[in-house]
Amino acid sequence: MTPSAAAAPRPHVPRPALPDGTPTVVRTRLLALLLVPVFLLLGAPAAGAAPALAVPAPAAPGPLTLELGGLTPRVVTADGPPTVTLTGTLRNTGDRPVTDLEIRLQRGQALRTDGDVRDALAGDGRADAATPDFTPLPGSLAPGDSRPVALAVPLRGAPTDGLALDQPGVYEVLVNVNGVPRDGLRARLAAARLLLPVLSLPSGPQPREAAVVPPVPSDAADLTVLYPLVDTPHRLPTVPGEQTLLADDDLARSLAPDGRLGGLVTAFADGAPAGSPVRDATCLAVDPDLVATAAAMRQGYAVRGPAGTVPGTGAEVAGTWLDELAAAARGGCVVALPFADADLVALARGQLTDLATLAVADAGAVVTEALGTPVLAATTWPSGGVLDEPALAAVADAGTRAVVLDGGSVDGGAGQTGGVVPVAVGAASFAGVLTDPLFTRAAAAPDVPTRAVTGTVATVAARTNPPLATQDAIATLVFRAQNGDGRPVVLAPPHVWDTDATGADALLAAADLLIGSGRLQARGLGDAVAGPTPPGPARRPADPLQAGTSDIPPAVLESVREIRADVLDLRSAAVPETGVGAPVDATFEPLLQAALRPASATLAGRPDLARSAAATAATRIGELRDSVRVLAPPSPYSLGTSDAPLLLTLANGLPVTMEVRVSISRATGLRTETIPPQRIPPLGRRQVQVSAEVVRSGQFSVEATVHSPAGRALGPPSRLQVRSTAYGTITVWLTGSAGVLLIVLAAYRVVRRIRGEASPRDRTGPSVGPPAPEPPAPPEETPNPPSLAGTPPRPPPAGRARPAAPVRTPPDPEPPTRPVPARP
Repeated sequence: MTPSAAAAPRPHVPRPALPDGTPTVVRTRLLALLLVPVFLLLGAPAAGAAPALAVPAPAAPGPLTLELGGLTPRVVTADGPPTVTLTGTLRNTGDRPVTDLEIRLQRGQALRTDGDVRDALAGDGRADAATPDFTPLPGSLAPGDSRPVALAVPLRGAPTDGLALDQPGVYEVLVNVNGVPRDGLRARLAAARLLLPVLSLPSGPQPREAAVVPPVPSDAADLTVLYPLVDTPHRLPTVPGEQTLLADDDLARSLAPDGRLGGLVTAFADGAPAGSPVRDATCLAVDPDLVATAAAMRQGYAVRGPAGTVPGTGAEVAGTWLDELAAAARGGCVVALPFADADLVALARGQLTDLATLAVADAGAVVTEALGTPVLAATTWPSGGVLDEPALAAVADAGTRAVVLDGGSVDGGAGQTGGVVPVAVGAASFAGVLTDPLFTRAAAAPDVPTRAVTGTVATVAARTNPPLATQDAIATLVFRAQNGDGRPVVLAPPHVWDTDATGADALLAAADLLIGSGRLQARGLGDAVAGPTPPGPARRPADPLQAGTSDIPPAVLESVREIRADVLDLRSAAVPETGVGAPVDATFEPLLQAALRPASATLAGRPDLARSAAATAATRIGELRDSVRVLAPPSPYSLGTSDAPLLLTLANGLPVTMEVRVSISRATGLRTETIPPQRIPPLGRRQVQVSAEVVRSGQFSVEATVHSPAGRALGPPSRLQVRSTAYGTITVWLTGSAGVLLIVLAAYRVVRRIRGEASPRDRTGPSVGPPAPEPPAPPEETPNPPSLAGTPPRPPPAGRARPAAPVRTPPDPEPPTRPVPARP
């Protein structure tokens, strides 16, 4: 096309009109005018945003994962480095290789209010106030591969080169990783966010960018730091004399120097040495169950796993950790948490206030015994800083007079950052030490990933990685120091603080920096509790809405109730005896404390683990109850007489004397007498003779059971086989009666014979019946020879008549009786 041809005017072609007569071009322009605002609202980039933010992003989380492991400096100061350096690991978790990787660090505006900080912690803030150019990363990343990442960004200077900071404050920063997946478009594939506190600014590259150091406030606020040492319960219930038994060996790994609890103790010992200002401001908050378990582990322990019971491997590690903790705690503030970090609110809601009281009452004594250091008396810190009125009443019954509560858990305390207020429930009054809710949120791990910018990949908070778990908490502490009005600040991380030695040491260093610079002043928890309570109306506990979202499941609380009932029933059979066996309290108090472990707040929100812990504890308590039982005999009992006793053997597997009742089930033909209560010695046996009566011979099967004083069965029933060869009472009576009757009749007949008395049959006449055959007559002498055959018989001689034929009579129904010969 030539230039002249391109410039030639086009011929005018008339536009067709719509049916109503309106030209099409008019309608098209009207529609375009209507759609312009929509496109402006939906598609226009934000003011000041870099063009890279307009790159289409995938709807799902990106295929790359960025794990941040280091940040220098953690707090920007005028005498610190002029750059901020990030290190981490970039990992390809997708199924496609990624090329053209690039990374940058961008920031938002300084956070001005608590609401701004909350939005930033939730991932709802903006980080587009300064967007430097991307820095290319060499090479590509195949699926499953990873590579280290390091990025240094100037704190000051032009917005295209660095963060362009010009004043102190707290800023949200975003680590943005872009790339091109195979067969895809360039997009944001990974992102991580964190807060960067700027206490003062070093000088910049330009002469006009001098160092910025704000003045120190004259009314420095009091700072109190709580340092929790808590872990999920691992111990199974045992009695004195048994080897310590754990459900797993995870605690040994956590107590190791590179474990979570090992790192926390190391960081505390190094970052808050005795006599330092930060040590004066910090109070160790220790779970009694944790230190008691560590003390038991150092003596040797076993682990019950799916494959059976095996020796534990962490005895030495537990002993070393406990010694280091005792040394670090010596001479400083220590407060005992509820035993096993029990959820006091859940226990109170489950009508288990007696267990809530038990969790608090003996906690201080357990910690003191394990560490050799006295604890802060009559003071407790419940999980989450939350107590409702029933739980607060249970705490009062334990003798507590000071409680550490979240600022949002009392009426009118939503804006509190710390300090002491009066708290009352019923007739009980407490000193309530309120903690900063904003800091607690910053120190807690986020529940789910959030999105920093709408339409981009899901970002990950840097505090999900243990080394940077305290970064947002440090920034919140600096925010309080810069924007506070002199009100006290009480920092309370979550009880299960998911950080390591690096993160904890960074927080203690930041607190030491703020105290050393005069922006905060140390005040221990003991001083806050011992000081006067400010005047004013007493506050009431206001159960926060979020407190019920992670309650212990009702089924677990029901299991806890059954465990408590089993332990109390077993204890009712124990008999205290001086110098014999173990003390009753030392035997059964640990079993009651074991009922608290399934209700630990560390298991809240993890119902499967809570149910498993409850089932394991219930099984173990059942084994202890089964140790008090009737032993089954090696062979059946054989009774030779009707009143032979049964010999039972009672066994007691507990280290205390047990007074029990024994019952034998009923069986037809066997009767047993009531057995009086029996005392079985500790870890011993006792044989008991049971009076029995057999009313028939044969074999019997009965069950013998041991019961508590309340009538509940302890051990399983023992089946007894009884074999009797003796005659019973009825059989003996019938046999004796028949023998006596036989003797009487025989004697009667003998007497009659001696007296010569005829029988009743003889006295009534001869018997009627066929005549007895007559004896043959002697032959007669005749002169005539015998007649021959056919000769008629000779008539009888004259004078001798022929005997008449006998007359037959009916037979006698009774057999004939031989006549008794007459006496001569």
